[in-house]
This record gives sequence, C-alpha cells and structure tokens, in this order.
Amino acid sequence: MTPFVRFYSFWITLPNRFYPFSCLIDGRRVRGRLAYEQALARIQALRGPGSYSYALIAYRQVFHVVGAVLFITMSAFISHRLFGGEVALYVLLAAAVLVITFQEFYLHPRMYEQHLPKSVSDWLAWVLPIGMYLTLL
Repeated sequence: MTPFVRFYSFWITLPNRFYPFSCLIDGRRVRGRLAYEQALARIQALRGPGSYSYALIAYRQVFHVVGAVLFITMSAFISHRLFGGEVALYVLLAAAVLVITFQEFYLHPRMYEQHLPKSVSDWLAWVLPIGMYLTLL
C-alpha cells in the first residue's frame, strides 16, 4: 500500500474507529471499529452492498461537517499566513469542492459501491459549510 493510500484510508476510516455505540459480537460487548463494522454489515445484509442506515449516515455526516469546518479554518490560516490574501482562500476552497465532488461521485461509488443518495448527502455535508463560510465572508 502506498503512503498516499494509507493516508487516505486513515482519514476515510476515522469515523469507524470512534464509533461510540456498542454491540455484542461473540458474547463480547465491543465499541469502535468492530461495532461500526457490525452495524454496517447488518444493514448491508438487509439492504444490499453500499447501503447505510439513517443512523450511520447521520453519524458519518457529523464527521464530514467537522472535517469541513477544520478544512475551512486551516485554509483561512494558510491563505493569510503563507499567501497574504483572500484569493488563495478561494482557490483552496474551490479545489476542495472539486476534489470532494470527484471523491463522492466517482471514487466512492466505485470503491465502496456507495449509492447516489449517500454521495449527495456526503457532498452536501462538505460543501454547505464551505458555501456558508464564503457567503458570510
């Protein structure tokens, strides 16, 4: 696995590792990644590959919104500290929207069999905070 793939995989699976709900697996109560994978496997056995429950979607969207806010904060800091102006901020945020669009509508449907409604909700969870920030700027 290349360093980029490991880095990408780390961020994609971050919500899985922090899953706060527990479940029983082989008589043991587990949390985190194992509980998340069990909840996902349960819903995908019921609805098919690429399916998520509303609870899992909502849980992951919290991470997307937090990630968007952190990205906006870092972009603002970088654009003002390194480039000294707001033009770099617009370029960084526009690049982020393009990358997120590619990821949600091209990569994830192919890599994870992600369905279109999940792609749209993920995209909105990233892009709406960016749009709100630019509107209020």
